[in-house]
Amino acid sequence: MGKKLRYGIIGTGGIAMGKHLPGYAKLSDDVEIVAACDINPARLADAAKTFNIPYTTENYKELLAREDIDFVSICVPNYLHAPFAIEALRAGKHVHSEKPMALNAKQAQEMVDARNETGKQLMIALNNRFRADSQYMKQYVEEGNLGEIYVVKCGCTRRLGLPANEWFQIKEFSGGGVLIDLGVHFIDVVMYYMNFPKPISITAHQYNKFGGGPLAELYAFENGGKPEWRYDVEDLIIGNIELEGDIHVSFELSWSSNIPMGETYWELYGTKGNIRFNNGEVLISTVVNGQFADITPTIRPHMYRETEFKHFVNCVKTGTPPTIAILEQGVKSMQIIDGIYKAAAEKKQIML
Repeated sequence: MGKKLRYGIIGTGGIAMGKHLPGYAKLSDDVEIVAACDINPARLADAAKTFNIPYTTENYKELLAREDIDFVSICVPNYLHAPFAIEALRAGKHVHSEKPMALNAKQAQEMVDARNETGKQLMIALNNRFRADSQYMKQYVEEGNLGEIYVVKCGCTRRLGLPANEWFQIKEFSGGGVLIDLGVHFIDVVMYYMNFPKPISITAHQYNKFGGGPLAELYAFENGGKPEWRYDVEDLIIGNIELEGDIHVSFELSWSSNIPMGETYWELYGTKGNIRFNNGEVLISTVVNGQFADITPTIRPHMYRETEFKHFVNCVKTGTPPTIAILEQGVKSMQIIDGIYKAAAEKKQIML
């Protein structure tokens, strides 16, 4: 079995309790959870009790100073992702950091530089790449089943969903609104399927219609959306990305909007067929024996065993960089996010 990797986590909020800690707890043959940090003592105590964590601290520097920790998760607000990850790498830890990678592409590149400088592994938590249906779609595209891809659509829309944490609403801390919160997933995953064709130009429009004032509580998640919050980020953004090879990508993202129901989707149009993911289901539209056919594949999750957590543990053990959540592609995704915000702010097409 070999020596277990010793693991610590910085930030014990919702994403830590719902994803990182249970994800690594399932790998108890390979991972021992030894330390946790949070500035909220009640939240920290809850995490320690739930996952039987022996060491806790409210100071992340104390956790990073421990020489017996091999790797850490970074589960803190967006503006701390880059500085905490860089500091952890330089403290000799491998790092699994939550999305978005950083506030912008410049910070993202600084993270790559720190990875290169230290020789430690760094992976961003782009969990949609690891989904069984996503891995199936990636394989389907790479095998050439779509032919020439020319149109791509993606999005995530909600009737209500202003976030419950105030820092999400403040650009200084979040880097933006629904685009940097949700768009980093869905724009990233379709670019991943296509192996990141070069972006040529971007157009975008952003809106902030429901944050702040009396509408905030109605359009928010439970315990969120306080009328007095600042809300200086977008709650809806739409746009288009033109890629090399005459590929057109359109996106629509909203925390809140007056629609009958929310939708999460991505879709690729090709000369041989179409493949789409919509609210948990995959559908293939193609031609079979000279006739149109719509196929709903039965995707068996156990056939795709490389979870986000297993993948990173293997990277740490073998000293090899992630091959699913590829770090350099994270920088490219942040460059696209930067470009979308620039196009929306300037209200014109920008060239990349």
